[in-house]
Amino acid sequence: MSSKDKSKTQLLIITAIIIVIIIAAAGYYYYTTQKAGGTKPIIVGATLSLTGKYGRTGEWYKLGYELWAKHINETGGLLGRPVKLIIYDDQSDPTTAANLYEKLITVDKADLLLGPYSSAIVFAVSSVTEKYHKVMVEGGGNALKIFSRGYKYIFLTLPGLAENITKGLFDFIASLPPDERPKTIAIINANDLFPKAIANGAIQYAKKLGLQVVLHEEYPKDVKDLTPLLTKVKNLNPDVLIGGTYFPDAVLVVRTLKQLNWRPKIVFLTVGPAMPEFWETLGEDANGIMGESWWEPSAPWKGVKEFVQSFKETFGKDPDYHAACAYAAGQVLEAAVKAVGSLDQDKIADWIRTHTIETVVGPLKYTEAGYPTLGPLLIQWQNGKRVIIMPENAATGKAIYPLPPTWGG
Repeated sequence: MSSKDKSKTQLLIITAIIIVIIIAAAGYYYYTTQKAGGTKPIIVGATLSLTGKYGRTGEWYKLGYELWAKHINETGGLLGRPVKLIIYDDQSDPTTAANLYEKLITVDKADLLLGPYSSAIVFAVSSVTEKYHKVMVEGGGNALKIFSRGYKYIFLTLPGLAENITKGLFDFIASLPPDERPKTIAIINANDLFPKAIANGAIQYAKKLGLQVVLHEEYPKDVKDLTPLLTKVKNLNPDVLIGGTYFPDAVLVVRTLKQLNWRPKIVFLTVGPAMPEFWETLGEDANGIMGESWWEPSAPWKGVKEFVQSFKETFGKDPDYHAACAYAAGQVLEAAVKAVGSLDQDKIADWIRTHTIETVVGPLKYTEAGYPTLGPLLIQWQNGKRVIIMPENAATGKAIYPLPPTWGG
């Protein structure tokens, strides 16, 4: 055999060996990742408002998602596979978020989806996830409008709708002796889907109790000065001020009221008062401010103690309800995937809709539309602590009512 023929023969042998190695590697990869569960990660995707208007709140969701993924991976993963989180910054913008969920689904090939923050962003994103028949579990958007479109793949972990947020407040008012009840209410809210829903719900509750709404006015969601609006409210002198707010404008309301040296008998604001940063930012000025909380560290739900302890050990601070609702979103996905034994989106959606799921925000039983119906707590800041006022069977203290009408009082 000539040296030339030998070289050809050697080349053919080497080529054959390489082909065998490739086939063997491919077979091994298929077996370990598809047949045996293997180590190919399950990709769980989400966007969050890590910058922009909702950046401070979005960070809580990120921590909640990360803690869930940490716990999952420490206990064997899902379906024998580790969980890998992909979280993009949607910059607090609905259009950006919708485009990023399209990327998560079509480019990143996310197996499971967690939700973003704020009703406006969830509303935009859920149309994308529905189009691709991808389950999304979220704890950041609870306006009724989101769940009124007949969608089958979106599920909420906030224990109720935005329209019901003021229920605890009005239950408290109804519990007062008739001669002590407030008579007039002013409602202000940011011009955004979630705060609008809060205001609409408050108006309905006020009507049921026969209370007069003397003002209902909206302000831009990126408002920097509420002095003109709150001066107008002060001149009407209502007994109750309800604010459909996020964290930044909740803080702004309190600071402006102090500048005006005026308080009605009740100040109820949303989102901000439920966050530890509210007291850290305002200090004593937060005293007496009421709000809603979808979850508290003192709640009697399964796993709350362990969640709070692990969160504090991992991140060096206590969780708020945003972090709890984010963690619960992971728990819902986890329970469904384990129950159906696959990543089949239709099976996962059907299972969630037909089962009660134990989470750190309570046992979640879903309506056909995809939201649970537990309802929020009424809280009030008292000397650096969030005190539960309503419902009565969960109360940890009595309300400061009425508030002193001036900040020096």
